[in-house]
Amino acid sequence: MGVKWTPEQESAIIAPKDSSLDNQTLLVAAAAGSGKTAVLVERIITRLKDMDNPLSVQELMVVTFTKAAAQEMSARIGLALAKAMESTEDAAMQERLERQLNLLPSAHISTLHSFCQWVIRSYFYKLDINPTARIGNEAEMALLQQEVLADLLTKSYEEGLYNIYELADFFSDDKSDAGLTAKIMSLYNYAMSLANPDGWLRKALEPYKEAMSINPSETLWGQYMWDNHVAVIDRIRERLERMEQILLDPVGPHKWQNIYDNQLAALGMLSSAQTWDDMGEACKHTDTFIKDQFRMGSKEAQAFDPILVAEFKSLGSQNKDDLKAMQAAVFTVPEATLQDQFKAQYPIIEGLVELTIAFHKAYRDMKQEQGIMDFSDLEHLCLALLVEPGTEDDPQPSDVAKELQDTFKEIMVDEYQDTNGVQETIINLISRIDNRFYVGDVKQAIYSFRMADSSLFMEKYNTYGDTDAVERRIDLAKNFRSHENILAATNFLFYQIMTKEAAELNYTEAESLIPGRIVEDAPEDWVGGDVELQLLDVSKDTLSASESDEDEGDDPENNERELDFIIQRIKEIHAAKKKVQNPDGTFRQIEWRDFAILRRTLAGWGTRAVEAMRQAGIPAVVNERDGYFEAQEIQLLLALLSIIDNPEQDLPMAAVLHSGLVGLDANELGALRLSGEDSLWSLMPAYAEEAQDERLLAFIGHMERWRTLSRRHGVTDLLWDIYESQDYVNYVGAMPNGLVRRANVLALYDRAKGYEASGFRGLFRFLRFVESLRDSNQDMPLANVVSEADNVVRLMTIHKSKGLEFPVVFLSGVQKRFNMIDLRSELLIDKNAGLGLKGYFPDIRVSFPTMPWFYVKDVKEAALKAEEQRILYVALTRARDKLFLTGFVKGFKNSAGKLSSLGELINNVAAVEGQQLPTDIITQANTYLEWLIMGFTRHLDGGNPLRVAIEYEGPTYFDLPDKKCRIKVEIHDGSLYGDLDYKADIDETTINKVRELQAVNSVELPQEIIDRFNYSYPYSDATRRTAKISVSELKRRFQERELEAGTIDTLNEPIVTVDTGAKRAVSDAILGQAIKLDVCNLDSDATSNADSNDTSKANSDVTSNTAVPTITVSADDLANSVFGRKPQALQSEEDVLTGAQWGTLMHEAMQWLPLAQYTQASLTKELDALVMKGTFTEEERNLLSDTSLYKFFSSDLGKRLIDAKRIERELPFSMLFEGKRVYDTLEDGENLFLQGIIDTAFEEDGEWVLVDYKTDRVKSGEDLIERYKIQMDLYKEALQRLTRMPVKACYIYSFRLHDAIIID
Repeated sequence: MGVKWTPEQESAIIAPKDSSLDNQTLLVAAAAGSGKTAVLVERIITRLKDMDNPLSVQELMVVTFTKAAAQEMSARIGLALAKAMESTEDAAMQERLERQLNLLPSAHISTLHSFCQWVIRSYFYKLDINPTARIGNEAEMALLQQEVLADLLTKSYEEGLYNIYELADFFSDDKSDAGLTAKIMSLYNYAMSLANPDGWLRKALEPYKEAMSINPSETLWGQYMWDNHVAVIDRIRERLERMEQILLDPVGPHKWQNIYDNQLAALGMLSSAQTWDDMGEACKHTDTFIKDQFRMGSKEAQAFDPILVAEFKSLGSQNKDDLKAMQAAVFTVPEATLQDQFKAQYPIIEGLVELTIAFHKAYRDMKQEQGIMDFSDLEHLCLALLVEPGTEDDPQPSDVAKELQDTFKEIMVDEYQDTNGVQETIINLISRIDNRFYVGDVKQAIYSFRMADSSLFMEKYNTYGDTDAVERRIDLAKNFRSHENILAATNFLFYQIMTKEAAELNYTEAESLIPGRIVEDAPEDWVGGDVELQLLDVSKDTLSASESDEDEGDDPENNERELDFIIQRIKEIHAAKKKVQNPDGTFRQIEWRDFAILRRTLAGWGTRAVEAMRQAGIPAVVNERDGYFEAQEIQLLLALLSIIDNPEQDLPMAAVLHSGLVGLDANELGALRLSGEDSLWSLMPAYAEEAQDERLLAFIGHMERWRTLSRRHGVTDLLWDIYESQDYVNYVGAMPNGLVRRANVLALYDRAKGYEASGFRGLFRFLRFVESLRDSNQDMPLANVVSEADNVVRLMTIHKSKGLEFPVVFLSGVQKRFNMIDLRSELLIDKNAGLGLKGYFPDIRVSFPTMPWFYVKDVKEAALKAEEQRILYVALTRARDKLFLTGFVKGFKNSAGKLSSLGELINNVAAVEGQQLPTDIITQANTYLEWLIMGFTRHLDGGNPLRVAIEYEGPTYFDLPDKKCRIKVEIHDGSLYGDLDYKADIDETTINKVRELQAVNSVELPQEIIDRFNYSYPYSDATRRTAKISVSELKRRFQERELEAGTIDTLNEPIVTVDTGAKRAVSDAILGQAIKLDVCNLDSDATSNADSNDTSKANSDVTSNTAVPTITVSADDLANSVFGRKPQALQSEEDVLTGAQWGTLMHEAMQWLPLAQYTQASLTKELDALVMKGTFTEEERNLLSDTSLYKFFSSDLGKRLIDAKRIERELPFSMLFEGKRVYDTLEDGENLFLQGIIDTAFEEDGEWVLVDYKTDRVKSGEDLIERYKIQMDLYKEALQRLTRMPVKACYIYSFRLHDAIIID
């Protein structure tokens, strides 16, 4: 039975067939859980099955966000193709689908980085880059950046460039210029996410330059400030209009008429201001109108309606807050002063921009010199190939881009909301306006820290049309993941808080989640039900709310209370054996793996939570995105490495001595410190001898050995010695969360190994590299030690959970404040808003906010909070059956009965009429809890506990979409939670038996279990054979057979030892013989007999198995050679060139040489031209045999190839074949999956002629036939199955025999 698609999914799959157009660009806005990946795969299969408009998988380009997603996508397509083949009886369709399946390995299904790498590799000869360039690892690039920037800054200081001293004074402290370095790297990294980095940087300077010559009110920033200020004035006016209506009511609070009059006067004064300075004067005097208090005696209050009193007070209080804030507005600074600030800022911002551009150039040149690239280079080099020179500001496609436009019939982009400006430009250049397929969800755009630009998606979302539009939008709103109540509660919340002004998107019916999964006949013990907001009131044990709001969310004690609550709830649900629903609709008992705890960040919480949960008997694992260098086991290792490098450092020395590595307690450490005035290391020998402390004596011995090892060997050898001598890996493995700790320790070894593999050496430099990673917040992820099959509770960040789903989700820590620390920086960066720089008083070295800084801060803060809303949306849509939201609050009132900030929030939103909440209320939120309270307060049942908590008596607007969703809000006494000292539910007797390795009980096992324990797999031989085999492995297997039969003596023997000083190699005439280079004759006719004898002996050793005569070649014989200096890519310690390596070069020559009639001279010229194009290096060119290649093109087979009309070179294929053809021990019917590349096939009289090139050293063609008969048969079979065209002849062309051998 086929999948039943929704109408919207069907449209996304078949478009443009449901429209009047032949081609369309589609934007598929796919909500969480809507099956977008399944739709994308089905669209690909549908396109491939379309016989009327045939499309090959090689004509598709599918871009995914990660390599894992690309692999999964490719696997899904392969499975879908196989199923489609099985489900059809149409022979033509089967033939077409089989061909697509065979072509799938060569399809472009990859990340954009991988695609860019392919483009660069294919067209690198058009770029000014080293053809052997490689992608450097993170360690290598970080250190290279440090070196380049250090050199650039040194030069700048010496020559006084880029206003360097003013920059250093502004951004750095007295100790170093690390602050300036960080700002340059921050600006550089941001600019590199854009298509034209240098152009954008210079464009960001223009507003500053312009501001020096115009009035501040006319600048971009001034207009923004004025518009925002007017918007605040309009809000005050709206509130006063409502306050007037309340006062006109007979039971309105007439006592407060004066408050209304004063605020109305303030409004009039502000509204009349027409110039910047006039507005400034008005703002300075607003305090005159906000001095009155909302006071009313209890007897007076009886005369007024308490609901109207509460509403009037709320509106008036909001006006007072706005008027008070105006006293510090930028308008209070005169325009002349502001213009002086701009003039002072310009040299600093100009110097920073020019210095960043200079770093970009210097870093690019250094990478070019060293033949290395980073990931941003992949995108920018690809872009350089695709953009017509001179059109960088308005990119137009180059010839390469046009060629790729012709190659790809459709470009498909998954997770489009996570792309950036460079990636968008690349996609546009290789596609047309009507052949793009974007799929994603802007509500899940949560990767701005990776420079993703959600505005690209949003622009299309707002402008794309309906069915018959060339650029068409299709919404997939039906969610097949979560229970309908979870979706309804999510809709209920976001209808209110996700608005265009507050979150860049209006959450309307079009954006809402529609249930696609219906739970029917759920058992009574099903875990699902209400969405629950569980809050712990910790006000009894903490400061009053008004005194502690700033710290809310970061209190370790209260975090433990919340954790205790979550642990108890998980244990209750698990002990009750609640049921969860499987994807197929059936129900099963809940397991630990069904729980997930999500938090915005796990730093400082995750490891402690895992430890507490395990003490409570709950298996749990945490995978933190960062925090690696803060992990206890890594900090200890880094401290140890630090004192090995320099033992005079007391702080890290004390940390090591106090740790389990040495084991000194606080008293012993104090006694060591008090034994003298020198460093701990200097005092240690005498103290250890006097105290006869074996631990210290042993540690001193280890330290001396490690210090010697660090000087003579690498960091990896040092680390491994520490691991072995201290049993460190097992030591950390025995700690709580030991699996992760153990993996972290091994990961540091791997990181050190990668560091040294990049050519860097030295412990000090490694520690400096680690320090630079920490300083630049480039933390490593903690090791991943859990798989999907592990039955454990998972703790992860919301970002990590994206794309995943769990039956029961706890969103924890909803009270934690958003991280706004980046908004305090002296320099703020935004793609559209530009650069916001603070002002600076150099005399007192104090910075102050400026108009540009305020402007960029407001833009970035709005974008940050919009993204936080999207992160919350992702979190709420991870749950399948049950969703808990947990956090703690410090009361809704303080001890004096005054409402806390949360209490005021409940009071303000409860009275709001209309679906969407006011923008100013939404944007004031600094936690998820505030947004949840905003939404849930207006729920009839769920919001009641919140309204009761503040004794709210006013009207509440309940008529909202999805108001029937079931929401439960519970407020608990937080003092009842927090004891995490759980006892294991196992008695001491059982524990003692386990310790002594005794049987816990003597229950007789059923026979079925005994049989299972004793089971032996009958096909054990198959487990030692791979299901997938390459042609190279196939060739080796055939050689093994010959070795077993005695027809050859060895495998992969070297064919020549080459002196790297030779300019050219040996003559074609002696091809196949062992070679002794007469190196001395390069400069002199005299040859040392001793050298000659040594060389003869060496070559005799190499060729002893082949009995080929050794000859001496002088320098004069080196022209027209086959072998010569080995290219760098082929060099090894022994400097031995193997037949396989030479064969690779000859194959590449046959791949790249144009098929034409050649003379010996013209062929040599063509090969030299390939060096100029970058196809071969000069060294590789020296290895190619001009004569052997000429003889092929002059042969009968070569002439037939040249004359052919259809030719396939380097044709990839994959197919299944019977395994017994290769491995005799395999069972009948077992298949192997073969992948390979056919060297050449050309069509002749409607049939294929297959050619395979060989460079094996053989005596006759019969040797090749015997060796490669099975391989050629498989190639023939693959070609026929791939093309459905018969093969008339198969040839092996031997470059050693200069002969074409036909295979019968």
